[in-house]
Formats: sequence, structure tokens, C-alpha cells
Amino acid sequence: MVRIRQTELMEESQAAKQNFIESKEKFRLSDLTLDELAYRYFEIDNQSRLLKGKILLEARSRFKADIDFGNWIRGVELFDTYHRSQLHNLMNLARFFSDRNMDGISVTVGYEISKPSNSDIAQDLYNLALNKNLSVAQIKTEIYKARGLLTQEVIDSAGKTELMPLKDISIFMKQVLSDIANLPKIEAIRVLDECKKELKKEKNNNF
Repeated sequence: MVRIRQTELMEESQAAKQNFIESKEKFRLSDLTLDELAYRYFEIDNQSRLLKGKILLEARSRFKADIDFGNWIRGVELFDTYHRSQLHNLMNLARFFSDRNMDGISVTVGYEISKPSNSDIAQDLYNLALNKNLSVAQIKTEIYKARGLLTQEVIDSAGKTELMPLKDISIFMKQVLSDIANLPKIEAIRVLDECKKELKKEKNNNF
């Protein structure tokens, strides 16, 4: 029955997509400037991610336990489409941005803002990022500054001053671990191992 319903939904989706392509829209792509094309692209991408997140949140609300939700995800083959961390990213994004616009905020920056580990500073991060087109590196810098891990003096004198005071390393580690918290344990360990290898490689290249 699930397969039959999936087939019906796919047919309905294809029909809707064809109607969209064939219909006379309010604009033609050929009438848009390059800046307008770029804006339209990112706007559609943002909206599609938000809608996917909302769908996942609605589905999750219908299950009593995460394991049941996970079984459903695998049953409808969403697990093969998105990594587990991506599912959480989409849900976090939809939860935080449900009543906020994303003008000038990329999806990847939105993921950082909407992480549960940043819930206490999310609104401040949002205010900083809105209409700014910040990169992921820039929003992470703002997160570290908000956590007291970076000061403007340290940023301005990068390369001359110790970037991370020893006493703050434990806080920094918590932030890093929160970034990989949704990964399976074996994957999280692999990511940390790869980071260690890259750091050693970088250190050797500096000598």
C-alpha cells in the first residue's frame, strides 16, 4: 500500500511540475537580470529546504519515539536521500525560521543559527546575519565571539596572538562536539580523526 501511494504521489507531483512549466508565470527567466536570477535561485532553494523541514517536523509529531520516526524515514527511503545529520539540519531550520524570513541568509548559515546548541544566542545571530550574506566561516566567528572564545583584539591581531586561550579550550571542544552530535558515533570519530590528520599535515607544511 505504501508503494502504491508513493507512486500516486509521484504522479501528482509530476503533473503539478508539468503544469508549472507550461503555465504563464508572472515573469520569464529571460526577463530577469543576473542578480535577480541568483536571488530567485537561492530563494527557491531556501523555501524548498524549509518546506522539507516542516514536512519532517509534522511527520515526527506523529510518532511517540525517535526510533519509530527513524523506522518511518527508512521505510519511505528518506534515509538514503539525506544523511541523518541533514535531516536534523532541515528540522532545526524549519523550527527556527518558521516565522522569520531568510533574506541574505544562506541555508548553510541558517543551519548554524538554528542548531539547538546555539538556541540561547540564535536570535542575536539571526539579527547579525539578516540581509548580510555572511559566509559559514563568518557566522561561526560570530558564534565564537558570542561564546567568549574570540575577542575583536584577537581577530584583528590574528597570527600574532594565541587564537584560543588554554582555559577556553574545553568550551571550544563542546562547540565542536555539538557540531557532530547528530552523527552516528563511528562517523563522529572518523570526522575527528580526519581533522587530526589534516591538522598534522598543516603543521608539517609550516616547517
